[in-house]
Amino acid sequence: MRTLPGTRRIIEADLVLLALGFLHPVQEGLLSELSVELDARKNIKVNGSQVTNIGKVFAAGDSVSGASLVVNAIASGRKVAFEIDKFLKNKNS
Repeated sequence: MRTLPGTRRIIEADLVLLALGFLHPVQEGLLSELSVELDARKNIKVNGSQVTNIGKVFAAGDSVSGASLVVNAIASGRKVAFEIDKFLKNKNS
């Protein structure tokens, strides 16, 4: 981004919401300690079942896809919950 001359203005408002997004999940700590594999955009890499390169470690939402709409995060959460349930049922069979 860069400032364009002559475009500064003051807008009166009762409320201002900032939607800044993020670049990728924080990698220091849990992700680096577990050696979770990341994709080219530094998001968590998962397979079609939402499993990371470490069996039994699942991931979902913005940590996998990057910043997106909340409905996508909800859908991703539902998908990973389904996959975890399926994994646990198969484990106990």
